Amino acid sequence: MQLGRLRISHPFALAPMEEHTNPPFRQLMRQFGAGLLCTERIDGSDVAKRDRRAMRLLETAPGESPCAGQISGIDPAELAEAARVVEERGFAIVDLNFECPIRRLVERGEGGALLSDPAAIGRIVAAVVRAVSVPVTLKIRTGPDETNETCLDVARAAEQAGAAAVDLHARSVRQAYVGEADWPTVARLKQAVSIPVLGSGSVRSPADAVRFLRETGADGVAIGRGCLGRPWIFKQSRELWQTGVASHEPSPAERGRALRQLIEGEFRYYGAPVALRRLARTSCYFAKFVPEFESFKKSIHEVRDLAAFRRLVTEHFRS
Repeated sequence: MQLGRLRISHPFALAPMEEHTNPPFRQLMRQFGAGLLCTERIDGSDVAKRDRRAMRLLETAPGESPCAGQISGIDPAELAEAARVVEERGFAIVDLNFECPIRRLVERGEGGALLSDPAAIGRIVAAVVRAVSVPVTLKIRTGPDETNETCLDVARAAEQAGAAAVDLHARSVRQAYVGEADWPTVARLKQAVSIPVLGSGSVRSPADAVRFLRETGADGVAIGRGCLGRPWIFKQSRELWQTGVASHEPSPAERGRALRQLIEGEFRYYGAPVALRRLARTSCYFAKFVPEFESFKKSIHEVRDLAAFRRLVTEHFRS
């Protein structure tokens, strides 16, 4: 897949997810085969001001490239400045979020709210493209709601403004993450523009990822919730796509090693107090595959340090 001057080795990408796609998470997904990584969404206004928290979210680790830095906002000049910061931080792509359904963002007129105004999105994309030398991409949804499909007009406006690719989450803003994704809309979008099209939604397994590419004709598939607790979905998807056969599911011990790597990375990245607050949710995505999940779920809330976490993983993730 070619994004401007950037070549992506295969079509299975990591979708941006708030509170998830931090540097330790991205490193793990790359280790298990994700072809393209992305940060979580970051407020463009904070990035433009070089806010300390925003700069922390824009940290990267060796081996992450190609990785996109995703920003959101409504003001073209402000987003252009934010994009310059993203490029300065070493990201290979600037990704613009026009799809987020979070209420506070939509009420500010950002994220998915902008899908009602394709021309405004075109102006933002044009300003950002002028500001940076790396490819500019955008993530969108089908439209504000199921009766108002604007994605084709948005993608055409973005293409005319110089966007290198568009990623369509095949649900409306109103749907958020409820219901099955509308993959045929991705196929229609692919026919409507000449730039690469990626898509996402309802991709929970390697078979889903491959079927998505075949049914939509998309250039890539961005996997989000389907990789939570299953980082190997990228490797297995690529294998299934290229050979028709995916490697076996990992053993409990292999799952435990991946979980330990992620949590140990979060302890280093966030520090113990924040990592412990995140521990139960992050760990349970991995643990739901083990036989004694209910016992693990109860015990994880009693963990107070990294050593106790390691003991718990050793106890529950046995081959």
